Amino acid sequence: MAMRHTLRKLRNISSVMYSSGILFTHCTLSEKLNEKEKLKLEPPDIKKLTYESMIQCSTLDVVNSATQALTVTCMAIINLSTEYRTLLNKLISLLTDTLNHDVSDVHWDLIVEVRTEMEEKKQILMKLTGYMDYVHKMAVATSEISFLSGMDSLSNLLCQRINDVLDNVKKEVESNLELEQAYRHIQEQCIKNSKETAKT
Repeated sequence: MAMRHTLRKLRNISSVMYSSGILFTHCTLSEKLNEKEKLKLEPPDIKKLTYESMIQCSTLDVVNSATQALTVTCMAIINLSTEYRTLLNKLISLLTDTLNHDVSDVHWDLIVEVRTEMEEKKQILMKLTGYMDYVHKMAVATSEISFLSGMDSLSNLLCQRINDVLDNVKKEVESNLELEQAYRHIQEQCIKNSKETAKT
């Protein structure tokens, strides 16, 4: 009985060994490459590595960094300004409701909540606009460097990019100021209304 059991195990093992055996295939070698087809790793020509060319390479890197900083900061200001104005509009609407209707405590709590969120956005916006001033200075310096290194077209492109970014940021700031003025006007009306209510 034990012998039969052992033979069965040996059969299973032999079938596993047979099925997991390594297969060898015959591969034909490809033809040898010609001298022209061989990859040639030649060191760079030392004569081409002048200080002027290295300055131009480093200037390209600086221009790319300046352009990226301009674009990212501009997009951040645009997106944050949109969120800020959305909160301002919501706050104006909530305050207008207090002038026209008797509102509950929940409404006043919502006003406080929206105002707090709006102030946080405003603080971040102020930091970003301050940061943009330094990015602008860096980009102007970079455009001057690229001009001095003989890359006039690159300098002109960067100057154009600077102007576009500044125009976009200016539009956002003006839109924010316009809505802030409307918000202050509603606030004044609310204060006057509360004083009149207190007198009566």
